[in-house]
Amino acid sequence: MSNLQEKVLFSQRLKQALQDADHPISPTYLSKQFNYRYDGTPVSIQSANNWLLGKAIPSQDKLSILAIWLNISSQWLRFGEETTQQNTVSEPLASDEVIFLIKYKSLSSAQQKIVKDLIEQFHKC
Repeated sequence: MSNLQEKVLFSQRLKQALQDADHPISPTYLSKQFNYRYDGTPVSIQSANNWLLGKAIPSQDKLSILAIWLNISSQWLRFGEETTQQNTVSEPLASDEVIFLIKYKSLSSAQQKIVKDLIEQFHKC
């Protein structure tokens, strides 16, 4: 599959996910909602427009933010493949929660275990 085809297919999946979540397909709306949840350099309206037009695919960290926000798998969003793990969130995550999840996922498995154990200890209280 060519790079252009990958971008177009990504764009179709992004638009489908936005529609499924009852969000408008608008680069202004997309960039605003994305930047609200993203701790890095904000994306421009033009960048969001390029995602929607199939001219660009966001980096993996940005894909993760989009997937969490839209309650879809980042694997499906990027490649169109279903995975057994879905991002199932009962209510929208706040910006700081999304940032926490991204940082958590970047930890080693040993570090993740420490964080899980710590949360379990607090949860027992």
